[in-house]
Amino acid sequence: MGGSYVLDRLRRFEVQARCACWLAIASLAPLIVALWQMLKRFDSQIGRIIYGAEGNFVPALAVIVLASLVPAMLGFVLGWNSAGQRRNDRSSRSWLGFFLGGAVVSADIILMLAFYMLRLERPM
Repeated sequence: MGGSYVLDRLRRFEVQARCACWLAIASLAPLIVALWQMLKRFDSQIGRIIYGAEGNFVPALAVIVLASLVPAMLGFVLGWNSAGQRRNDRSSRSWLGFFLGGAVVSADIILMLAFYMLRLERPM
């Protein structure tokens, strides 16, 4: 019975707007952590991201990016669904969730593409 209450509330556009806004904002923290991890291992002399062959850097980075990608996508979709609706009193939150979620999804994809293009595995 509790699950249906949550889904009933989520059908309201102002609740979707609030969720979209908070999910998009929450997706920024893992994105910043992933960017920090990549910049920490970036060697500007050779222009590569260096990581150890036996370490857990790649799976950890994938989990961090996934932790950023999922809420950003949810924020994007919820913002897209609720933006511009007549019954939505919080349309600005919908647009914020839509654009911020889309920006974080784009940044996550670019971050992973940059990692796979600039990676250099150091044998241990």
